[in-house]
Amino acid sequence: MPRAKIWGFIAVFLSVFLLAFVIYAIFIGKNDHAIPVDLNAIGVMTYYSMAAPLLLISLFVLGIGFWIGWTIITIKVVPPMPEIVEKNDYSKIKAAVLCAVTLAAALMLVYGFYLRAYWALAIPAAVISLVVLGAVFWVGIAIITTRSTLPKGKEES
Repeated sequence: MPRAKIWGFIAVFLSVFLLAFVIYAIFIGKNDHAIPVDLNAIGVMTYYSMAAPLLLISLFVLGIGFWIGWTIITIKVVPPMPEIVEKNDYSKIKAAVLCAVTLAAALMLVYGFYLRAYWALAIPAAVISLVVLGAVFWVGIAIITTRSTLPKGKEES
């Protein structure tokens, strides 16, 4: 088996294992307490050194979502061909909803960080972690399913 495929299998295995661990820890595992850490008990600098990067990354992603929605709302498009004019175009409404949802999520996130709420850290961290695990899984599957284009006599071992 080629070395690249081995790394692909390792990436897929690790991402599936970590996803199963996250699902177990959140939904199945026994938690004796609702909030594992009292964020008000740690120092101000410690909290903000941990929370500020997470807040900035989360606001950046939400800002991109808002920007996409705003671009769809404000873009001038060429009038469609007469045979598709009868179809309803809900893209501007969906873009306005996207803008409203991302703005509301950003405001709640900033307010949660201000209050030092546990979930203001936990939800963005979980979402970012699951997106990274999904990307690792996808890359691993891509590596595994890629065919080698080397001639028969020159294949890697």
